[in-house]
Amino acid sequence: MFQHLSMLTKDDIRNGNKYIPEWFKNEYAYWEKMVSDKNFVCPYGTVAERMGHLKYFYIENHDFSSLPSVLREFVNLSKENQYIRHAFVVFVEPESPEKSFAYYENYFWDILKYLHEHDDKEWNKNIAIDPEDPLWEFCFHDEPMFISVNMPAYKHRITRNLGNCLILIFQPRRIFNNIAYNSIRGKNALQLIRSRVESIENLPFHPDLGAYGDLSKREWKQYVITDDNKSRKGKCPFHPTK
Repeated sequence: MFQHLSMLTKDDIRNGNKYIPEWFKNEYAYWEKMVSDKNFVCPYGTVAERMGHLKYFYIENHDFSSLPSVLREFVNLSKENQYIRHAFVVFVEPESPEKSFAYYENYFWDILKYLHEHDDKEWNKNIAIDPEDPLWEFCFHDEPMFISVNMPAYKHRITRNLGNCLILIFQPRRIFNNIAYNSIRGKNALQLIRSRVESIENLPFHPDLGAYGDLSKREWKQYVITDDNKSRKGKCPFHPTK
């Protein structure tokens, strides 16, 4: 089956390229509706979607083989445009019937392991390699990236349920530099996002969520938060090897 070997823009998807599968067009349409809403939890995401700063890709038939090269393409684009908040959004073909939370969570970590195994560069020397270090972040092609995992199995943390797909949002760490949590702008942004999440979910803000560099938090726990109000236990399923 044909699969795009490069990033897609929203115009690529909207224009209905005949090679883009219908499931992806449908899931993107739902995503666009949610992210474009003025009350969407992340105002930066809304702006990025409107400005065309989000790049897209899809996975079907459990085939990850094109993802490393396309993610490298995205990383290069991001590095060449340092002042634009580009993010890379990956849709995984929906499964029927819908799978369990554990299934999607394991699927995500399998993707990260695959990316790491097919990385053409060593781990960024400025980023901790141990996921239990508060300054750890996933790195690919020398780029530290925060990853937000969204899936249909979220029934309580519904701000992370954006349709029928497992959706991964790769965000280069540098795009957060001017909204650091200890800056006035960063504090205001975090407070806005937190208030929106709490209002929509009718739950306290998840205990694992927090800012990069906070010694009490771990980044990997924030990639896939639990679907309740309990902090995640145990060790990170991902361990860098190079």
